[in-house]
Amino acid sequence: MGKRNFLKRLEALKKTLLLFILLFGWWITPLLCAQTNFLIYSTKSLGEPNSSQVLEAYLKDLKEALQEEGFLLEKKSLYEKEAKAFLKTGIYEGIAEIKCFLIGNNVSLEWKLLLPGEKRQYFNVVGEVGNLEHLISQTIIYLKSIFEKKELIEEIRLIGNMRIKEDLLYPNIATKPGDILDYKKLNTDLRNLYKMGYFENIEIKLEKGIKGVIVIFEFKENPSLKEMVFKGNKQIKTEDLLKIIDFKEGQVLTSKDLDKVIETVKAYYEQLGYSGTEVNLNLEKVSQAQVKLIVEVKEGKKKYIKKIDFVGNKAIAEKELKGFLSVSEKSVFSPIKKATQYLRTLTTPEPLAEPGVYNLAFLYRDLGKIESFYKNRGFIDVKVGEPIIKEEEDGVVIKIPIEEGEQYKVGKVEIKQDLFPEDKIYQKLKTLPGKVFSLENLKQDESILTHLFADYGYAYTKVTTDFDKDPKAKVINISFKVDKGPVVYVNRIEIEGNTKTRDKVIRRQVAIAEGWPYSEKRIEESEVRIRRLGFFEDIKIEKEKAAKEEEVNLKVKVKEMLTGSFGIGGGYSSYDKFMLMLDVTERNFLGKGQRLNVSARLGTKSSRYSINFYDPYFRDTRYSLGWSLYNYEIEYDDFTKDSKGASLKIGYNLTSKLSAYVGYRLDYTQLEDLSSNVAKIILESKDIKFTSAFQFGVSYDSRNRYFMPTKGWYHGLDFEVAEKWLGGDSNYIKIEGEHQVYVPFYKFTFHAALGYGYLTEGGARKIPVYERFFLGGINSVRGYKYGDISPRDPDTDDKIGGTRKLYTQLEFIFPLIKHINLNGVVFYDMGNVWDKNTEFQFSDLRKSVGVGLRWLSPFGPLRLEWGYNIDKKPREDSSNFNFSIGGNF
Repeated sequence: MGKRNFLKRLEALKKTLLLFILLFGWWITPLLCAQTNFLIYSTKSLGEPNSSQVLEAYLKDLKEALQEEGFLLEKKSLYEKEAKAFLKTGIYEGIAEIKCFLIGNNVSLEWKLLLPGEKRQYFNVVGEVGNLEHLISQTIIYLKSIFEKKELIEEIRLIGNMRIKEDLLYPNIATKPGDILDYKKLNTDLRNLYKMGYFENIEIKLEKGIKGVIVIFEFKENPSLKEMVFKGNKQIKTEDLLKIIDFKEGQVLTSKDLDKVIETVKAYYEQLGYSGTEVNLNLEKVSQAQVKLIVEVKEGKKKYIKKIDFVGNKAIAEKELKGFLSVSEKSVFSPIKKATQYLRTLTTPEPLAEPGVYNLAFLYRDLGKIESFYKNRGFIDVKVGEPIIKEEEDGVVIKIPIEEGEQYKVGKVEIKQDLFPEDKIYQKLKTLPGKVFSLENLKQDESILTHLFADYGYAYTKVTTDFDKDPKAKVINISFKVDKGPVVYVNRIEIEGNTKTRDKVIRRQVAIAEGWPYSEKRIEESEVRIRRLGFFEDIKIEKEKAAKEEEVNLKVKVKEMLTGSFGIGGGYSSYDKFMLMLDVTERNFLGKGQRLNVSARLGTKSSRYSINFYDPYFRDTRYSLGWSLYNYEIEYDDFTKDSKGASLKIGYNLTSKLSAYVGYRLDYTQLEDLSSNVAKIILESKDIKFTSAFQFGVSYDSRNRYFMPTKGWYHGLDFEVAEKWLGGDSNYIKIEGEHQVYVPFYKFTFHAALGYGYLTEGGARKIPVYERFFLGGINSVRGYKYGDISPRDPDTDDKIGGTRKLYTQLEFIFPLIKHINLNGVVFYDMGNVWDKNTEFQFSDLRKSVGVGLRWLSPFGPLRLEWGYNIDKKPREDSSNFNFSIGGNF
C-alpha cells in the first residue's frame, strides 16, 4: 500500500516538473531569441468546402516565410480571454484571429490582431488560391509595418511633369502603394528617373496620409525645343542638316539628344569628305520652358587622294581590288564620275563617297568588303591590315597591306541528317568537293538546308557547320549537322495591318491552313499571292512559337496602299483637241477585293462613258463575275461611230494561277455621216448594227506582282464567236493570244511580250470594220498611234484593218528612284496587220524603239513612253508619244 502511494506521488511529481519545464521554456525561449512572437488563437473557414485546406496551406507557408523575417508564429485553439492572458504575460507581442473566405478560386483572409495595451489592428489580404506567394508577401508587409513600426506607403504622387506622360514615368518607379517605406528603393527610383534624361531636377517629398505616408515626386523638366539654328555651314545647306537630325518643335531635349546632334553632324560631314569638322552647341533661352538650339559648325577641308596602293596581293590584281573601294584616286575623270554618282543617288538612298575625296569612314567599310571577297575565293586565312595613311602636299597616299595566305578548296562534304537521300541534298548545294571554298556559298547552303527541312514541317530546323582545315592538302573538310526538331503544325493564322481590306480577302490567298504541317514554300507562295492582289505596299508572314512545342502561329503583316483614285480635269490631244475627263476607280471596292471603274471622257470629236465591275471570288466561291456597260461616240474622218453595249463574264479559278471563263457581249453600233468616197468595207459595215457574241478563254498568271512585276509568266487565249443564230448581224470567229515573261537580272528586269490574232468570216461573211485588227499605241508598236498600222483600201486609201495580227515587245526595265517606285524603260517593238489575201513576210513587220517612265504613283500606275518609227513611210509620223494611267504594267 505504501509502495503504491509512493509511486503515485512520484508520477505526480514527474508531471509537475514536466509542466514547469514546458512553461519555463515557453516563457524563456522568446527572451533568448531575437524574434517577434505572436499567437494565432482562432481560425475560421467559410465559403467553399475546401476553405480549411487552403487556410492550413497558407499558415504552413506563412510560418516558414516569417521565420526568415525574424518572426515566430504559433497556432493554438484558445478562447479570446485565455489568449489575452498570454498576451499580458509578455510571452507574445500579439495574438490574432483569422477568417478565411473562399469563393470559387478567390480567397480573402481577414486578420484581427490584438496588441498589448488593448490596441487592435485589422487588415485584409485578397488573392487567388493558386498564388499563395502573393497572399503571404502581402501578409508579411502588414505584419512588419505593425510590429517593426514602419510606415506603409498610402499613395504615389507625380508633380511638375507637364510634357512627360505618367505612363512613361511609372515603369521607372519601383516603389508602389502598399509597400513599406524603403529609402534605398526610393534612391534607386530617383536614379532611374534621372536616367530617362528628361529632367533637370527631381525631388522626393514625404507627407503624412490617413493610413500611411504619401510619396511625392516633384519634377522640373528639361526645356523643349523651340527652334534649331545652324551657323558656320557653308558647304552644306541648312535644310539638308535639319533632315538628318529630324528634331521636332516641342521635343524635350535630353543630354543624349544633344550628343546625338554632334555625332550626326560630324558623321555627315565626314561622309561627304570634310575631315576634321568641329561641332559645338549652345542653348539660348526663349521662354521659361523653351530654348533655341544653336549648332555652330567649323567645317573641315576636303582632302584628295593622290595614290592607292595594295601591298602583298599576289593572287588578286590591284585593279580588281580597287573595284571594291568606294574611295578612288583623284583624276581628270573625277568630275564626270561625280556627275554619274549624282544620278545614282536618285536610284538609291545609300550614301556614296565623292570620287577622288579622302574619306576614312568609307575606306574602313571597304576593307571588310575586300576581306569577304578573298574568303569567297578560298583565301580563308586572309588578313587585310590597317591602312597606312600619308598626307603629302599634293594629296593623300594610302597603302593597304594584305596577307593573302593559301587558297583552299573544298575537301569532303558530310551532311548529318536522317530525312532525305543524300543525292537530293547534294543537288541543291553550292559547296561541293573540288570547288574553291567560298564562305558566302557556305552560308547560302546553310540557308538552303534550313528551307529544305522547313518545307516538310520542321519549322525550327537548326543547321550547324563544322569545317576542318587541312593545310597540307590545302582543303577544307565540311560537316553540316542538321537538327530538324519536331514536325510543327500551324496552330493559328492572324492578319495584322488591314484596316480596309477584309480578312477573308487575304486569307483566301494564304496557301497554308490551320492544322497543316508548316511549309516554308507555301508561306513564300502565300506572300507572292497576297502581293499580286495589288492592295499592299508591303507583305510579310512571320512565325511565332505557340503554347505547344509542336505548334506555330503565323502572323500575316500587311501595309495597305491606296487602291482608289479619283480624277477630274482637262486635257489636249492631237485628235480630240480639248477634252474633259472624269475617272473613278476602286480596285478594292468595300474592302472585298472587287474592282469598280466609272469613266467619262468628253472631247470635241468623241465622247466615251463606261462602267466596269469585276469580282474575282463571287460570293466567296472560286467563281468570278464581271460585267461592263459602255456608250461610245467617235467622229472619224470618213464617218461617225456610235456604240452602245454590255458584256458579262463568268470565270472559274482552276488553281491560284490558272483560270477560265465564258461570257457574252452585246453591241449595237451605228455608222453615220459617211463620206461619199468611203471604202467599200466601211460602207458595208453600216448595215451590220448588232453584234451578239459568245466568248470563252483561259489564262495563266504567275507574275509576282500586280503592278511592276519582276518575275513570272502570263499566258492568255481568248475566243469570240458572233453568229446570226445568237441574234446579231455580225458573223465571225476571232482568236487572240498574248504571252509575257518577266526575268530579273541584277537590279533590272527583262520583259518580252508576244501578241497575235486571227479573224475569220462565218457563213454570212459579215465582219464589221470596227471588229478587225489595228495596231499601234502603248500596248503594241509604240512608234505609231493606235490604228496607224493597218491595211489600206486600194481605191480610197482608208485604213480598213486586217484579219491577222502579230506583234512583239522587248523591254529592259531599270529603277530610277526606287523609294518612290519610279522606273525607266527602253524598248524595241515589232508588229503588223495583214488581210486574208496577204502573205506573211518577216520584212513587213513595222519596227520602233523608244524610252519611257513608269511610276506607281499615289493616284494609280502611270506610263509615259515615247516611240520612234524606224521605217517611216509617207503620211506616217516619225514618232509617237504615249500616255496612260491605270491598268497594270
